[in-house]
Amino acid sequence: MGGSLIERDDVLMKVKLKFKSPFIVGGIKRVSNYIETLDYIPGNVLRAAFSRHILNNCSCFDKNEVVVVDGEKRRNWVYFRNKQECVNCRLKNLCTKFDNIKFSFFYPEDTDIIPLTTMRCKMKPEHSLTDILVGKRECPDCLKAGNVDTRVESVSGYIKGRKDYSVKKALFTRTAIDKYTGTAKDGMLYSIEAVTGTDEENNIVFEGRIEGITKEDVSNIEELRVGKYTSVGFGRCSICLGDEDGGDKISSEETTVEEKENITQKMQLFSEKYKKNNKIANNNNYFAVKLVADAKLDFKGPDGEKPDFGRYMDNNSLKEIWLHSLNVREISSGKSYKIDKVYAEIFSFRGYDTSKVDDVREEPVHMVQKGSVIVFKTEKTFNEIFDDFALIRGFGLDVDNGFGWFKFHFGLEVH
Repeated sequence: MGGSLIERDDVLMKVKLKFKSPFIVGGIKRVSNYIETLDYIPGNVLRAAFSRHILNNCSCFDKNEVVVVDGEKRRNWVYFRNKQECVNCRLKNLCTKFDNIKFSFFYPEDTDIIPLTTMRCKMKPEHSLTDILVGKRECPDCLKAGNVDTRVESVSGYIKGRKDYSVKKALFTRTAIDKYTGTAKDGMLYSIEAVTGTDEENNIVFEGRIEGITKEDVSNIEELRVGKYTSVGFGRCSICLGDEDGGDKISSEETTVEEKENITQKMQLFSEKYKKNNKIANNNNYFAVKLVADAKLDFKGPDGEKPDFGRYMDNNSLKEIWLHSLNVREISSGKSYKIDKVYAEIFSFRGYDTSKVDDVREEPVHMVQKGSVIVFKTEKTFNEIFDDFALIRGFGLDVDNGFGWFKFHFGLEVH
C-alpha cells in the first residue's frame, strides 16, 4: 500500500455502495446523442451525492440561497446553519464536518487496477502476465516453452481473481423533453450507457474508502442517489461498511509496523530487480508507485510557469516538470527524490461545477489515467521512503476527492 492508502493516523472507513438500480457517471461526451458511463465512481461524484442527500433532508435549505466561499459565490452549498431545526437533525454530524470528509474513488468489489507497465502474450492471452519494470518484454511462459514467438502487448483495465474483469453495461434509449412545452423534442432521441452489474447475478457493488465519517453517520443514510439522471431512477444505492481486518480503521500501531516491514522488504527486492533489468549500476534506491485513481496535474516548471511543449525538451527537463506537478512538498523540490521513468496515459479534461453561480465550467486540467506508474530514485533508505510517502495523501489537485491517490507498486514478479 502507499499514499493515502498507507497506514496513517486518520480514520479511513472501508465502505460499500450496493446499487438498487443501474447508474451513470459521466466521462467525456463523445457525441451529442450518446452518453457513456465510466466504470468507476470518482470521489467528487460521491461527494455530490452526499451533498444532495444532506440538502434534500435539510429543513433550513433554501435553493435560492447564495453563499460566499473563498471569495466565490456558491449555491447548493453544504454548511452547518446552526438553527433550531438543526438540534435534532440526524444528519447534523455529517453536515458539520462535511468540508473535512475525504472520499476515495470507488471501484467494482474485489477488483484491482492493472498497472500500465503490465503486458500479456500476444499469441496466447491466457499466459502469465509480465511487468516490464522487473521483467523482459517477452512472454515468460513462451520463453520457458522455447517458443519462437514471445511477443507481448499492453493490457489495461481491471483484474479480479487473476482474470480480466469488466463491469456489465446496457444501453437505454430516451427521448429529450422540451422544458417549455413539456413534450418530446423533435428529433432528440438519445442513448444512455449505464452500469448494470458487477457480478454474475447482476448485483452492482462498488467499494472504496471515506475518511471522516463514523458508523453512526453511515447508518443515518437510508439511500443515496449517485451520478446522473437520478430523478428518473438511476443511481439508487444503499451504503454500508465493508469488511475490514482489524476493525473499521486501517490504522493501528501494530498494523503500521507490520505493513512497514512488509512493504520495505518488497521495495528492496523491487529495487534490486529493477536495477538488474535496466542494467543500472549505482547506489540509488528505486521504487515505483501506481495511481489507483485518476490524477489532476497542472503541468508547470519549477519556476511556476507553464512550459512550452511546442519546443523540444530533453528527458531531464520533462522529468522535472512531472516532479513539480505532483504538487507534493516532500518530493517536488527534487532534492531528495527524482523521477526515473513514467508510464502514463494523459488526456485533457474540463468538467462542470454546478455549485458555481456564474460560469459553471471548471478550468481545464491534464488528467493522468489510473494505473499509470511512476518510478522514483533516491539516496534515502527504504524506511525513510516509507515515512516520507506516508505523509502524502495524493498527487496533484483535488486529492480530498480521491484524485491522485496511489499505492506502492512492486512489479508482478516481485509479489
